[in-house]
Amino acid sequence: MHSQKFLEYNALDAACTLEIQQAIWETLEKEQYMQTYNLTTRLFPVLMFMQTRGIKVDQERLQKTRTFILKTQEEKQNQLNALCGRPLNVNSSKDCQNFFYIERSVSPYKNKAGNISVDDMALQRIARGTANRPGMYEAKLVQEIRGLAKLYSTYLTIEFDQDERLRASFNPRGTKFGRLSSSKTIFGTGANLQNLPQAFKQFLVPDPGYVFLDVDKRQAEWVVVAYVSGDANMIAAIEQGKDVHVHTASLMFNLDEAIVKWDNELIGHTSDADKIKLIRGNDNILKHFDGLPRTMSVRQCGKKSNHGLNYGEGFKNFSLINEILEVEGKRIVSAYHKIYPGIHLWYDNVKRQLQKDRTLVNCMGRRIRFMDAWGESLWKAAYSAIPQSTVVDSLNQGMVFIYADPALTGIDGYNLDILAQVHDSILMQVPLTSIDTEEKFNHLIQTIKLYTSPELTYSGRTFTIASDFKMGWNWGEAGTDNADGMKDVRTYADFQRILESVNEGTQ
Repeated sequence: MHSQKFLEYNALDAACTLEIQQAIWETLEKEQYMQTYNLTTRLFPVLMFMQTRGIKVDQERLQKTRTFILKTQEEKQNQLNALCGRPLNVNSSKDCQNFFYIERSVSPYKNKAGNISVDDMALQRIARGTANRPGMYEAKLVQEIRGLAKLYSTYLTIEFDQDERLRASFNPRGTKFGRLSSSKTIFGTGANLQNLPQAFKQFLVPDPGYVFLDVDKRQAEWVVVAYVSGDANMIAAIEQGKDVHVHTASLMFNLDEAIVKWDNELIGHTSDADKIKLIRGNDNILKHFDGLPRTMSVRQCGKKSNHGLNYGEGFKNFSLINEILEVEGKRIVSAYHKIYPGIHLWYDNVKRQLQKDRTLVNCMGRRIRFMDAWGESLWKAAYSAIPQSTVVDSLNQGMVFIYADPALTGIDGYNLDILAQVHDSILMQVPLTSIDTEEKFNHLIQTIKLYTSPELTYSGRTFTIASDFKMGWNWGEAGTDNADGMKDVRTYADFQRILESVNEGTQ
């Protein structure tokens, strides 16, 4: 009886789904959503492959790191307790507030909701200090201990499948603007592959005889904003092949690009205002320039502006996110929109289109309807819609083409595996034997580039989003603590150097 009901339920489920399809098909055609529907359905085979294939995990390295993290966490907690003169519970907001704001008399910081907080942003401010108060290393230690605890509990204890591979589920309709979403598998194993920290990516490695290959869309959303807004300065930077962060900083602060690069070489990612002031004051070139950002290099300021100021962000939020004074944030936001006036003109065009029919169409033909209350929140979402959806649609289409091409994924071809997609990049692995000549290597790169960089058009302007490539022996970024990580690859000679480095390391 139970079996009969189960069969009837499934039959009705299938029949009703067919009826619904027939009822809405006409609407899909009429409202011009069929193109988006078709791209979504074409994603299913490659997503199923990604979910089934999984990624190999370096279990030995992972276990060593677990031991190291626990030991380091204990050492830092002991150091913190010694500085505080008592045990401090880093996971207790009450205890941390009591220590910093009462025992040490730091003026309390508040979060966006206006509540007194010791969240990560507040701790950054406490650690950095002010003109009237030195920075507190205790706050930095609290951040580090919390970070280690999160890394361990969230990522270093992930449950892998029986074959010790990491897998995930991918949802092709996970977000409004077309981005995939990712989560654990239906069996409760694995994790969201789209927000893994670099510290964990180092444990994900290619299968024996393979090497990782990653294609990434270069400054993708910024490029789309440039062409849909029609801003001449943005377009010129792209078409002249400039470093767009250097270009933006140069225009914002009226500096020669060579000065911007020199400032960045000296300061890098330093955010300590006193250190930056000392570095610039001791340099024969930089000491002559006033009004430079206090807590970052000029290029870093250009980068943060490029990433944060295209979708209607105001100076108060920009200042809060980037830990700068509001007066400085206001000056930066104003300078950014002064050098790129096309962005505000584009905002006006977006609003006019929304007033017309509440619908925007991206460069790939995706139609996006906005039905929320008219106002700032809706406008900001609309500003981001075309760039974000265009980037992901072009990448998803490229991923479909790569997977469907037997010359790339077939056994008689390159035998390439698509393993993951992270919004503007695709992670793959390819057998070393498939790219053992310069001709094979170049053909593979050029074919992937062709599939992932389609020609796009908006308001009569035609453009492409460039593709960059990285290769490595684990998914983490290459660095001093991860020599085998992903490195930029432009030529076969670059690939040969990666091969030589791993061969030297195993001798």
